[in-house]
Amino acid sequence: MTGNNGKLKEMGKLKETIKLKEMGKLQETSKLKKMGKLKEMSEMEIMSPIMDIECEQMVILGMMTDYHCLAESDAILDEECFYSGSNRDIYRAVKSVYASGDTPDLVSVNAELRKMDSGVTLRELAELCRSNAHPYDITLRAYRLKELSYRRRLRDIALRLMQESGNESLELEGVHNEAKGAIDSLFEGVSSGVVSLDRTYLELQEDMLINRDREPGQIAGTPTGFRQFDVNGGLIGGDLIVIGADTSQGKTSLATAMTLSAIKHGERVAFYSMEMTRKQLTARIASMETGINAREISFGRLDIHDIYRIDGAMEAIGLNNLLVDSSSTSSLASIISSIRRLKMKHDIGGAVVDYIQLVRSDERGLSREQEVAKIARDLKNLAKELGIWIIGISQLSRGERSNHVPVMSQLRDSGQIEEAADVVILIYRPHGGRSFPAPYQNVDPSGKALIKITKGRNIGVGEFICGFRAETTLFYPISGSSPVADGKETETSVYAPLKEDDDTPF
Repeated sequence: MTGNNGKLKEMGKLKETIKLKEMGKLQETSKLKKMGKLKEMSEMEIMSPIMDIECEQMVILGMMTDYHCLAESDAILDEECFYSGSNRDIYRAVKSVYASGDTPDLVSVNAELRKMDSGVTLRELAELCRSNAHPYDITLRAYRLKELSYRRRLRDIALRLMQESGNESLELEGVHNEAKGAIDSLFEGVSSGVVSLDRTYLELQEDMLINRDREPGQIAGTPTGFRQFDVNGGLIGGDLIVIGADTSQGKTSLATAMTLSAIKHGERVAFYSMEMTRKQLTARIASMETGINAREISFGRLDIHDIYRIDGAMEAIGLNNLLVDSSSTSSLASIISSIRRLKMKHDIGGAVVDYIQLVRSDERGLSREQEVAKIARDLKNLAKELGIWIIGISQLSRGERSNHVPVMSQLRDSGQIEEAADVVILIYRPHGGRSFPAPYQNVDPSGKALIKITKGRNIGVGEFICGFRAETTLFYPISGSSPVADGKETETSVYAPLKEDDDTPF
């Protein structure tokens, strides 16, 4: 009995051992299967396309419908940001049309695609333009496409690294250096906007040397024709200059006078007026140059000698330097798009917007004050981006003033105009027996105007008296009178030297 019991125990242990081994094999098999599935899933994930076709279509549609979107996204994107070959071709075509200075619409983009011998058909392009993709937040979506392109390139580097790491014929250090160099070069341009102070100082040093070699009387910016303004640089690229005045004080005329000075000095200027047609603007310029009333030029029966005089005067000022885009509307996006296009196609040095309160933003839900603030900020940002000066004409609020002299806080609809502007110029022409404020109270106001530079971020603040011919709406510099105790006029120019503005951008 005892022997049989021992055999039974041994058989039980053997069965248990066999059972445990079988369970282990099953567990190992299950584990291997799971690992295989995981590996299979991992490979599928690795090879799955990194893309967002809908986002690509939204960005392209935005670039075709809004120059503002095109300019912003163009600074972010390149061809590698588009996974779809068709979308990549359309992007290249849009950029090519934009670079030529034309509008990238359906017709022009399709024509460019034909030149490129692209496989994208007109039907495909039309379907994109008719798609439900809504081109909003284009900048954010452009950054998304940029990030996806980085991820695709990172994956390519990783796959190459996986292949080379298993090749023992390659030096390990060489594989490491190649992978590291590829990753570093990929991200070289990500922070290209960061510039060290030493590089900036070299640029400043170059400017100082250029200024030192400048001819006497030559200024850094664009001459306005008014010495008191020009000695401090004139109209500087990157600046937003706001000219404000009450109704019928001549704010548009002063901007036109500065524009005339600019084009006479070879600067190309774009002019946007929501009040005047291009013929009315041309008649006003002819009037300023000849002294003949603008109404007579437009509607009167002029003597042939006057017509010859007008013709000679207009030919002398460089008419091709003044560009008037009559196709642009009062839409901010339309004006900004036109300025960008003219900068690219004609290299304009400045632009005039007449006037800010008549411009409309495309954003909905903004109060009038918020809308005007956005318009002023966008014009300032555009001036800085393109390196041009922009004159924005502004109405003043009809607030109560004890001496009728305008103040900067009266810029209509928004104090943000004052914040965005680099230079604020106010005009005062006394009427009804009123006189100029001190220290000009003894200056005869007839045919004169007070120009107040109430903010000058780069030029300082100050004021001066200039001449004004009402019959031709011409502002002009004079060598008239300085305020003196006995009220008599001297032969020096009438001005108070500009002083440093305490309103700095810091």
